[in-house]
Amino acid sequence: MNIFFDLDGTLVDASERLYCLFCDLIPECTFTKEEYWYLKRNKINHQKILEKYFPQYNFSEFNFKWLSLIEDTKYLKLDKLYDFTIDLLESLTEDLYLITARQSKENLLKELENLNIKKYFNEICVTENKLTKEDMFRNMKLDRNCI
Repeated sequence: MNIFFDLDGTLVDASERLYCLFCDLIPECTFTKEEYWYLKRNKINHQKILEKYFPQYNFSEFNFKWLSLIEDTKYLKLDKLYDFTIDLLESLTEDLYLITARQSKENLLKELENLNIKKYFNEICVTENKLTKEDMFRNMKLDRNCI
């Protein structure tokens, strides 16, 4: 059996990275981390947040900066494994695959090494803004024995 995992929000808590980058890009931001994540959990995207709370910021410029910095090693160091991640990965005897919509495979591999979880995966698939995760699945030669 093959088991596929997503990374952010599944094995890794990236909430601090996303919150800190938002605050760095919007220095006037006074949201607590909880307030920021309340908005995000309620499907309020950055464009709507800027329009409502920070209209002086241009979303296109913000988004360009966001995409160029979100996988910078300075911010990736803020990611933390969920408490269950290592125990879960060690308990599985199936072939494990990671599939993620990250932009930089190089930075991802460094992060996985730093988090000490790279060794658990048979293959690491990164979209690198070239494909969607769904397209990657379609392009793989998978049998029906996958989770």
